[in-house]
Amino acid sequence: MISAIILSGGKASRMGGEKSFRKTPNENKYLIEKVADILVDMNLPFVTVFKNPKFMNDNTEELEKQTYFKNKYKQPITWDTVEGKGPLIGIYEGMKISKGDWILVLPCDMPYISKKAIKKLISNVELAEKGGNDCIVPKHKNGFIEPLFSLYHISSIKKLETIVNEIKESGKSAPIRLLIDSLNPLYVDAHEIDINQKTYVNINTFEDFESLKKI
Repeated sequence: MISAIILSGGKASRMGGEKSFRKTPNENKYLIEKVADILVDMNLPFVTVFKNPKFMNDNTEELEKQTYFKNKYKQPITWDTVEGKGPLIGIYEGMKISKGDWILVLPCDMPYISKKAIKKLISNVELAEKGGNDCIVPKHKNGFIEPLFSLYHISSIKKLETIVNEIKESGKSAPIRLLIDSLNPLYVDAHEIDINQKTYVNINTFEDFESLKKI
């Protein structure tokens, strides 16, 4: 069984702290809904990891939006337990309540994600299982990888827990590459997953967000 995690706990400092619940141009839809709708269309269960309201001075609006999202999709939500220490915390919290052997990790800010690209990524599961791989990661020809559009076997939570505990003890963040380097990854051609490479486009700035008007 495949399930998914949507990560929505980042700082989004270049967008004034707001990203997942910013409505896309020309659509009456939050950015995070574009990702969730794809998963719904594919009948993939998912967990969403949000910013923890307890880390916010004024959390009323955030709580309302999170409640709206949960009520709309009827899927579990959870929260980061440590503030501002990177995506590994969110992946861990999501994995703890995820169901399935393989977990698809997605960020909330990839508006061009497609069912076709996800299906191509998932098509590598059998190969990974035969090879004893515990994560499937797209890799570009320049060596750059896409760890936030990847599949992780549920068994990887053991290594992830160790890293998360180290983050909590040290108070320092850790790159997601640290997790992948501790696993046995199957690298797949990023170009074969999405020939146009649009899947991997992130929305990080107001300029990126405005570019959605061209869709």
